[in-house]
Amino acid sequence: MNPVTQDEFDDLAMFVAVAEELRREPFFSEDNHETLSKVGNETFAYFCHPAFLKSAVLPFRKLWLDSEPCAFQTIRDFVYRVHPDQALTSSFKHWFFELYDRDLARPVAEYPDLSAKDVIEIWLYTHAAHAGPKKRKSGERIGRKLEEFDKWARSLGRERFEFEFRLHVKLIGSRMISFEEKLARPLFDILQRDAGMKPGFEAEAALTYSPYPDYRFRITFDDPFWHLDKESLEETFDRLLARQQFDSVSRLFVAFFSTRASALAAVCEFPTWEDLFQGVGGAHLKSGETTAAQLRCSGGGGEMLGSVGFEAYDGRLLRIDTPSLEMIGAFYSAFRAQLFEERRTQGKRPRWSFHSRWDI
Repeated sequence: MNPVTQDEFDDLAMFVAVAEELRREPFFSEDNHETLSKVGNETFAYFCHPAFLKSAVLPFRKLWLDSEPCAFQTIRDFVYRVHPDQALTSSFKHWFFELYDRDLARPVAEYPDLSAKDVIEIWLYTHAAHAGPKKRKSGERIGRKLEEFDKWARSLGRERFEFEFRLHVKLIGSRMISFEEKLARPLFDILQRDAGMKPGFEAEAALTYSPYPDYRFRITFDDPFWHLDKESLEETFDRLLARQQFDSVSRLFVAFFSTRASALAAVCEFPTWEDLFQGVGGAHLKSGETTAAQLRCSGGGGEMLGSVGFEAYDGRLLRIDTPSLEMIGAFYSAFRAQLFEERRTQGKRPRWSFHSRWDI
């Protein structure tokens, strides 16, 4: 391994701390389903609350700006230079170099003079983090101008322009989070364990005093937007089913069960998809076998995460090939485990926090 200075190690520690903070931002949650749709000549956007975007932009900006010590590209190049497992880093190079650069350079809405990088920078310098271009002592103005924001908001439409910003912040931020998980955090752990390196005061403080503190600190958040500590079992069930990775599971539940309550009861009762299928009296249609039963739902398969090809008919008849059936079994098990884990971590406020007699 190439030698690592204390400053380089501290910058790596800062990156790990900030990327972990970014990962825990609700904006990057799988439950954030932002969409843009068009009805006739009108464009409609569905976004999460602005508070989530503002909160996520703070750590994202630290990883984005080259002037920050924990800037993604600086840390990425450092990790690739010193990581002891070059075969491992090479296996991710296409993902963190070529695709990263390609995503940023991709034209937005078929405008060749507007890239994803432009959209991110225009927002960061005019709305998300600054009030406009910064001034240097020399009087030179750096950054992007509010006139650019106005131009593209008019050209694309305000809804489309904001959607593109949110979309690419989530895409690029997710790439940074993945880099921390796959390469940066493991290298940080190696340097601590094998080289005996320790973060300096500021880096250690960043790791310790995260906005999302661990259980060592007796801090409970009462979030007026997210409501995850106030959900009913049915609400948690619906929220998880809306995630992309559980798309096919959701479709099958709707086809097999007439009510949400019956689907939820079956999930609680049956630990595996095979148990559920047999327990509710499901039957498989063989390849080429026909049925007069009404088609209730189908899955298109393809490359989308959570999407599996199948046909579900009245009477809980299911036509599905073996590989897709195995995938459904894995998705069902993951969904059930996530449901129980979410319910385990959700609870009332701790007894030491303020409460009224109605909470007793």
